[in-house]
Amino acid sequence: MKRRAALALALCLTTIVGFFIVGYGKQIGFFGGGSGPGDASAQADPTPEPTQPPPAAPVEPQVIEQYVYRDVYVPSPDSGTASGGAGGGTSAPKPPKEAEPITAKPPAPTAAPAPQPTPQTAPKSVEFTGEVTAVSGSTFTVESHSKLFTVTLARDTTVHGGSIEVGARVKVHGYQGADGVVTASEVEVGEDDD
Repeated sequence: MKRRAALALALCLTTIVGFFIVGYGKQIGFFGGGSGPGDASAQADPTPEPTQPPPAAPVEPQVIEQYVYRDVYVPSPDSGTASGGAGGGTSAPKPPKEAEPITAKPPAPTAAPAPQPTPQTAPKSVEFTGEVTAVSGSTFTVESHSKLFTVTLARDTTVHGGSIEVGARVKVHGYQGADGVVTASEVEVGEDDD
């Protein structure tokens, strides 16, 4: 019987000591608990220990409104002109020159003379036959009677008789601009010299 009593007493003391260890371990943070407001160590040490990570940034962006104020000089009607004018005694100081704010109305148009267009020559009608020496996209070069012509195909240009490629004989109908470039209205591939 003594043995049973000794085992029961040992079990009771082990249980009590176990609860004490778990309780104390939770208070000091050993088992994941934190220092609570009733904790003796928290009351003894006034510096709080962080138990949670800081809160995450807000999901929605914050709108920060900022107002910028600036002083603007506005002369009173009775102070005369800004240059000292016809007022009595002292004149108001001149304000510093500032640029117009962006939100200001644009100045009214003045009656300036319209610019005169520079005289341009109208495109002249051309027609020539020659050999294609270079092709690049919708532009190609034609050598005709020892003269090179740069020809550009427009959207409405019609091409007859084949494709335009280096070495092909072509007859070009179009208009030559002031820059010398010919805008073709019709290209006939495979034509001989006239």
